[in-house]
Amino acid sequence: MDAGIVGCGFISGIHVNAWKDAGISVSAVCDLNEKTAMQFAEEWRIPSYYTSFSEMLKEEDLFAVSVCVPPKFHANIALEALEADCNLVVEKPFTLTTDEAENVLDALQRSSGKLTIIHSQLFEHSIFRAMKRVKAGDIGRVIGMDVGILHSNDETMAADKNHWCHRLAGGRFGETLPHPVYLLRAFLGKLEVKSVLADKLGPHPWMPFDELRVFLEAEGKKFGTIHISFNAPGQNKTDVHVNIYGTGGTMHAGIYPISSLMVSKPGRGIMNFANMAHQVKIWAAYLGNIIAKGTGPRNYSISHARIIRSFVQSLNGNGQPLVTPENGLENVQVVEQICEQIEETRTSKN
Repeated sequence: MDAGIVGCGFISGIHVNAWKDAGISVSAVCDLNEKTAMQFAEEWRIPSYYTSFSEMLKEEDLFAVSVCVPPKFHANIALEALEADCNLVVEKPFTLTTDEAENVLDALQRSSGKLTIIHSQLFEHSIFRAMKRVKAGDIGRVIGMDVGILHSNDETMAADKNHWCHRLAGGRFGETLPHPVYLLRAFLGKLEVKSVLADKLGPHPWMPFDELRVFLEAEGKKFGTIHISFNAPGQNKTDVHVNIYGTGGTMHAGIYPISSLMVSKPGRGIMNFANMAHQVKIWAAYLGNIIAKGTGPRNYSISHARIIRSFVQSLNGNGQPLVTPENGLENVQVVEQICEQIEETRTSKN
């Protein structure tokens, strides 16, 4: 069985290694830019390259395709692939709008192809372990969660005024929001957007907003908040983390740049054996991946590998994929609601 990849940007190399990890070779790639497709195929030793997705589907006998193109193309690529009964792994966001996502799910019903979405941060070592500890009752019943994503204003996409992210609903936030939304949904359940606050503090004139606060509510009166900033001090700075609040304690999970997990309970500090054990296991798993795969995080992502491996197993009749199409639809619905409120704020300020 072979896989194909459409879109030959940075993330595509991670998909090559994730398919390899699942025991499947990538035999063909596609990009509208022929030079990009050719260079990617040469670098990754992939036999065939194309500039037409339709041609690649027609000429290659593909078990599955990874969709690594900009989000505005996701729905059309997915619909064409499903019409050809091809299995799909779609980078986030699943689609740009709820209507697009529903169209893809309708096509799934008519196709023998299956689909999963890359909700990568949910399966990083720290969050993967945090989910297990929450299910084990380490902090009691979960009542709330914060997600923080902080970038300095030289962040690659934000600093490039011509990048496609600025043309999304919600601008740069439209590209980032799927991450905190699927994290919150995993721990809190179905979300309702309560309020959205957007502001402008940074230097880029092409970004009408570079600070975002979102307040959400889940069933059982659980609360969720999102803070995204492109004004963190310094250069090349990124920090992604979550705080999970329970009736019996608080859990802090670092996602980037350092994968970490700490639990704080009343009457007990964070410097204890359990927290040291969490950290040792996370770092041991991280180093084990580097040693076993012979490559670092630039070309190998444990989360992509976990999602694609589970997808392949589900196609072979072994359970459900870690991320279902319905998960993708629900994520798009919440992100779309947030972005609509960001756009309303932009319109009212103009």
